[in-house]
Amino acid sequence: MMQLARLVLLATAFAIATAVVGWWAVPIVAAVYAAISVAQRGSALLTGIAAMIGWGALLAVTASRGPVGTLAAELGGVLNLNSAGVYAVTIAFPGLLAISAAIVARAVAFAARQPGAEPL
Repeated sequence: MMQLARLVLLATAFAIATAVVGWWAVPIVAAVYAAISVAQRGSALLTGIAAMIGWGALLAVTASRGPVGTLAAELGGVLNLNSAGVYAVTIAFPGLLAISAAIVARAVAFAARQPGAEPL
């Protein structure tokens, strides 16, 4: 139950941060969460899933407001993908970005907490 609460709160944080700041808020939110939750196993994976859920929610809200299908078809033509591929890449991007940032931040935070550890 606690994992689900973390997932929902983190997905909300990703969605709000992205809406306010932009896509580069994803690695910042992921790094902060990973540094805070160094002792929690699977925090990087949780971060990636939450980022994908947050961006999926933003995509759903955007799709309800305008012709996202037309944009996906046009962008898919440029990228040589179908519309489903464009949606998949759009959802995969924040997940991979968040996982990468979380792994790096977690390693740095873990090394900083070790007594006598060399600075990275």
